[in-house]
Amino acid sequence: MIPNRVRDNVWLASYPKSGNTWMRIALITLQNGGKPIDLGSMVNNIGILLAARHRFDMALDIDSSDLSAEEVLLLRPKVYGFMDTQARETTIWKIHDCWQRTSDGEALFPEEVTAASIYLVRDPRDVAVSFAHHFGMEVDEAIALMADPDYAVAAGIRSGHHHLPQTYSDWSGHVTSWIDRSGLAPLVIRYEDMLADFAAVLRQTSATLGWTSSEAAIAGTVAATRFDRLRDEEKAGNFPETPGGGRRFFRRGMAGGWRDTLNPAQVEQIERDHGEVMYRLGYL
Repeated sequence: MIPNRVRDNVWLASYPKSGNTWMRIALITLQNGGKPIDLGSMVNNIGILLAARHRFDMALDIDSSDLSAEEVLLLRPKVYGFMDTQARETTIWKIHDCWQRTSDGEALFPEEVTAASIYLVRDPRDVAVSFAHHFGMEVDEAIALMADPDYAVAAGIRSGHHHLPQTYSDWSGHVTSWIDRSGLAPLVIRYEDMLADFAAVLRQTSATLGWTSSEAAIAGTVAATRFDRLRDEEKAGNFPETPGGGRRFFRRGMAGGWRDTLNPAQVEQIERDHGEVMYRLGYL
């Protein structure tokens, strides 16, 4: 057990390219009463990246680049009760790690400091296409990474990367780590349901977070976070998380786009790799 901690952390978790950023923007907007927000503010607002190295370093007053990946992993769950939350009663953290335990048996995201958890999931066929575009790789490479249970980023020993080492695992393993093994009973939200009825999703999310959100605020949030509006904001240079290389973060914002991008062999491979979990979540 971890003593003297408050349950003030909300984990907003997902495999990359599954709607995490969209939900983060929506939650900021919802807290703003449904009024459009400055997208630049999201860096220091809702959905702070939990694996940002500088926050870890500030919490411990160390330079984590002097530590091994294993040493960092062992320390991560120990700091989540006292990291700087900028005086917030509850902090929502953006997470792409899979849920796991450290080598000493401690949960990476301890139940003792968890107020709530939300897990966003998306059809892995669409994830593969978006993942490849975002990271500037071939689709086949993205499909292979999504099937690799050891897939991790910034994992080099004594890495100077601005992110801490994170284990994504394979797509299926990531999903089941959170919804089956974490013990945190996350609210599971499908990206496709966000597209179909975002207002209903926001009502459910608001209730999970213990917020009192009016219908006017929810309606305003839906309008303010339409994909075309977000895409226009990014084109105008108002979005700090735009990837390099001329690529756009807000690209298509649709479900089923894989049908006009993936070839039959690629579709078959993804369904072979992840069919069991896809079926469980209604994707097959």
